[in-house]
Amino acid sequence: MAENNFNNKKVLITGANGFIGSHVVRKMVNELANVSIIVRDSSDLWRIEELKKDIDIHRIDLRDSVSVDNCVKQIKPDYIFHVGAYGVDSRQKDYFTAANTNIIGTMNLLNPLKDVGCKKIINIGTCMEYGDKKEMIKENSHLEPDSIYGSTKASASIIAHQMAAENNIDIVTLRPFGVFGEKEGSHKFFPYIILSLLENKEVNLTPCEQYRDYCYIDNIVDGFVLAAQNETIKNEIFNIGSGSIYNLKYYVDMIYQGMSINKKPNFGALSYRKNEVWNQQPDTTKIKNLLKWEPKINLRDGIERTIDWYTRNQDKFIRTGR
Repeated sequence: MAENNFNNKKVLITGANGFIGSHVVRKMVNELANVSIIVRDSSDLWRIEELKKDIDIHRIDLRDSVSVDNCVKQIKPDYIFHVGAYGVDSRQKDYFTAANTNIIGTMNLLNPLKDVGCKKIINIGTCMEYGDKKEMIKENSHLEPDSIYGSTKASASIIAHQMAAENNIDIVTLRPFGVFGEKEGSHKFFPYIILSLLENKEVNLTPCEQYRDYCYIDNIVDGFVLAAQNETIKNEIFNIGSGSIYNLKYYVDMIYQGMSINKKPNFGALSYRKNEVWNQQPDTTKIKNLLKWEPKINLRDGIERTIDWYTRNQDKFIRTGR
């Protein structure tokens, strides 16, 4: 496959100021694409500060159908990475904002594509579309989300694939499971532990008996790229994750080992969430077979890179409360 598949191609990225979106931006800039991003007016672009000179920034709300329509028709993107969403942060619980951003926003993005000849839209879904499952999760597993984020993302995926099929738009949805790495918000699991330890603060956790599949961000972005490059894969949905689950204690221990800290966190200091997801193991056979994707960076190396980045960028979080 050509190395410079995105060289001089027009790439549009939504949610570019977020954790995953910022890594997609960096990847596309490195691939020499002509990168445009859609972000809300209020968005803080600290994650892509050093890339701003290399990209076109469109400050538009995905809910604004006229502005999105005009923007897409003006850019005429070859590829779209649709990462923008409301509710990734579990503190965001407003039903109507979630529906208008995740469902209507996705429709607003897709609607003009029938007129612009976009090669492919990569729609980033979420494991939260599936909800809690006892059995291994396949792409055709029953969707039973238990949060407004999960249900609106599931709705958006269904509608996006239907609109794409009707209008001959090439779409692939990827559903990441646990993702970790540099530039994640300080309230998230890995950064909370790392930053607390760097600041010599107590680490208060649940008993951490929930099982999760965590995969390093660069591996996940590699999967997005493979999905965009593969011209034979159309209208497909892929789970993306390491394929192995461990209880959260296992990841906590790895972080403590990586930081050479001997004391223990306060397991059980926090209660489990009311709608806690206990077990989410993705079946990743499909993405490995069809896209030949494999995680290149293992868990331990990913954690080491993540610790190193937060250690060097600690001040970004202490000063700002990000």
